[in-house]
Formats: sequence, C-alpha cells, structure tokens
Amino acid sequence: MRRYAADISSLAEEFQQRFRDFAAIEKEITLFPSPFSVDPDDAPDHLQLELIELQCGAECRSRHQQLPLVNFYRQLDKGRFQEIRTFAKKMLSLFGSTYLCEKTFSVMNINKNRLRTRLSDSHLRVILRIKTTVFEPDLAYLLQSRSQKPAEMAPIALNNSTAQNQLLP
Repeated sequence: MRRYAADISSLAEEFQQRFRDFAAIEKEITLFPSPFSVDPDDAPDHLQLELIELQCGAECRSRHQQLPLVNFYRQLDKGRFQEIRTFAKKMLSLFGSTYLCEKTFSVMNINKNRLRTRLSDSHLRVILRIKTTVFEPDLAYLLQSRSQKPAEMAPIALNNSTAQNQLLP
C-alpha cells in the first residue's frame, strides 16, 4: 500500500511539474476558444481594448458561432484586431506544433522498425512528409480541367527483351 502511495505522489508531482507552464497561461487558454464569455478585466492587458471592441460587435459574435475557430480568427480585421490575431496565432502554434511532433514521432516509430531495416533515411523523410502534410486536392478543378479525350495508352511490353528493344534506337 505504501509503495502505491509513493508512486501516486510521484506521479502527482510529475503532473504538477509538466503542467506548471499551463497554469502560467491559464487565462490565455480560457480566452482563446471563447473570447465572448471572458471578462475583459481577466484578459492580458495588451488584449483588453480589442477584446471589448470584439465583444461589442454582433457580427463578430455571429461569425464566432458559425465559423470554425481557426477561420474566425483568420477573418478578423487586421487593422482593428491586430493583437487578438497575433494572440490567436500564438495559441494555434502552441498546440499545433505539439500535435505535429507527436504525429511525426508516431509515424516514424511505425515505419522505422525491425521489419523495415532497409528503409533509408531519405525514404523515411518522404514518408514523414506525406503522412504529416494536410493536402486536399481540388477535385472540381481537376475534373473540369481534364481533357475530354481519353488518354492514349502506350503499348505494354510483354517481357524485358521487348521493353529493351523499344527503348533502343
């Protein structure tokens, strides 16, 4: 029983140490997802005036309810809400970079294991780039720009000697 108590207290100390940084920015973390429910007096000094102006705008409030959080901060006027936009970028990068690091490490562990020992560093770099990049093709544009004629198929070589003969002059 004492052993478990010591382990639990050690774990509690570890959590306190790891989350000490979050306690220092607790107000900012609360402000980021819900800027309309935070008292401006509780916000950092450099954000208070812009936060009051933001909270007074009915249009901003409706956009906050309709848009995803990233898009909401992105569409804010650069001139009127410069400090809030900078704050949002900081908060987004704080969590985004942690997520990206964890995702990259996970992909690397999956791909660089004892069963894939012949995987070179350059191949691993390409795999990491593909797995951690968010890419959505514009299918409507691709389909629209595609030519109406079917692509011509090149003759398929039946064996290696035929393929070599086609390549030689």
